[in-house]
Amino acid sequence: MPAHLSYILQPLNIVCFSPLKIKYSQRVRDLARKRVYYINKEGFLPAFKHAFFDVFTYNNYKKAFKASRLVPINAQVVINCLNIRLYTLPLAPLLETLWQLKTLNNIYEFGL
Repeated sequence: MPAHLSYILQPLNIVCFSPLKIKYSQRVRDLARKRVYYINKEGFLPAFKHAFFDVFTYNNYKKAFKASRLVPINAQVVINCLNIRLYTLPLAPLLETLWQLKTLNNIYEFGL
């Protein structure tokens, strides 16, 4: 994946993982209200499972890809989000030289 594109090319970050964090935090707060202040593996899995299945649904997947404009496939929409401007570098001006460098190939050219 090209650098600095994860916010565009990972649609689940916005639509699914952020709500998952909120839902899981609510589950932990509910446990704290019941005076459960330490969550072990057995406590973590049910809390996470309920939050996960509340958030990761087929409709949320569709919303995620639609929100990121990746589906329907339209590469131009993603490219437009990047604010890339293409340009060509100007050619460097040719410098005029008063002499021309020539590498000698043998001793006869050297003049010995």
